[in-house]
Amino acid sequence: MIVRLSEIEPKEVVKPRDGRGSLINFGYEAATKFGGKIKMFSVVELKPDSKVGYHVHENDMEIYLILDGKAVVSDNGNEDLLGPGDMLITPKGEGHAIENKTNEPITFLAVIIE
Repeated sequence: MIVRLSEIEPKEVVKPRDGRGSLINFGYEAATKFGGKIKMFSVVELKPDSKVGYHVHENDMEIYLILDGKAVVSDNGNEDLLGPGDMLITPKGEGHAIENKTNEPITFLAVIIE
């Protein structure tokens, strides 16, 4: 199966997870349709001066892979700066946030797994 970016309807999310600003979510929903453990597989563009608020993954885990830009992340309350190729893994029961403090969009892959 081939899924092209041009076939995906981008969705704007304002104040994601009680954060601020907005993001554009390119959800590759086809990746969730085969009975596997993937609940979400998305390329996300986090706008300048925007933040996905801190949240805990009670029943699943999430992975962020930074593709472009510099992101400030909270890994269970510990802040760090991530760049292209860096990954944040948030296991079940732990929490995270991601913030764009720059003047350019940040692009990252977000995957939620049961």
